Amino acid sequence: MAAVPGPDTLTPSQAETLELIRPPAGERPTYRSTLRLELLDRIERELVDAADSLDDPLWVSKRALQAVHGCEAQHEAEQDQPFDYTAPTARGQVFHKAVELSVHLGSKRQPLELVDEAVASLMVKENKLADFLQTAGEVTRAELRSECGALLTTFLETFPPLRTAWRPTTESPRRVGLLADDIMLHGRLDLTLGGPSDTTAGRVIVELKTGRPTVHHHDDLRYYALLETLVTGVPPLLLATFYVDAGRVQTETVDEQLLETSTRRTIAGVKRLAELRRGDGVARRVPGPPCRWCPIADDCEPGGRWLEEQDEASGW
Repeated sequence: MAAVPGPDTLTPSQAETLELIRPPAGERPTYRSTLRLELLDRIERELVDAADSLDDPLWVSKRALQAVHGCEAQHEAEQDQPFDYTAPTARGQVFHKAVELSVHLGSKRQPLELVDEAVASLMVKENKLADFLQTAGEVTRAELRSECGALLTTFLETFPPLRTAWRPTTESPRRVGLLADDIMLHGRLDLTLGGPSDTTAGRVIVELKTGRPTVHHHDDLRYYALLETLVTGVPPLLLATFYVDAGRVQTETVDEQLLETSTRRTIAGVKRLAELRRGDGVARRVPGPPCRWCPIADDCEPGGRWLEEQDEASGW
């Protein structure tokens, strides 16, 4: 196995990624110290009626916002069904844990060793992922190990080696309680680099994706930018989505216009989630790629029609 490049011997992909995710210090904006309080006040004023209508706290994640801004019927169906892990859904969790270990163990382990350490760490927890890993067959575990090892190797060869001075953190939780915690905005950041200095932005939020680019990836990161601002008081400097399979990164600079867009989307999403919780109106059905794994696809007319059209377009 080829050695992973050191911090002073970057591959072309690593150098390109580093250039894109590390803006010069002179290009880092400074924000007013009252921005966090202004956003909190606005969001709570907009959501006070929604909070008053709830019997239990409403937990709002990027996935919930993505669902309610897409197919509400699928969101409701998934809420009614217990989530069970499969090899594809477990792959992302194992890969992310292996990346986390690579940050803290440095170059002491080879990719497959990090994957083995990740699986061992996840198997001892008391959750559904641990149950899946413990009961999966030998072939499934071997395939999972191979796929995650390949992904991690690509990541280590295309993403710049993380230095301590960059203050890298993995799986960082963010949680914001609104209106006496009746509404809880929350998320978990895959990887962050740097941090704010006083009111000057400096943190880069990186999401690691093992699939194809989709529109909602940008929305997810903008939601994280809002969470980061509400928690620390300073917006992040940059949002980056790193597509591991391709070894490429897409970035977006954060400014107040981006925060405004995310704030409006979050407020609208929370209001609709509260309405669906109360049973107000009929859930919208919006056909699209998620129909392929929707639990009600067989009984959904627009979804079924969309799937038929896709099958016909694919030929043969």
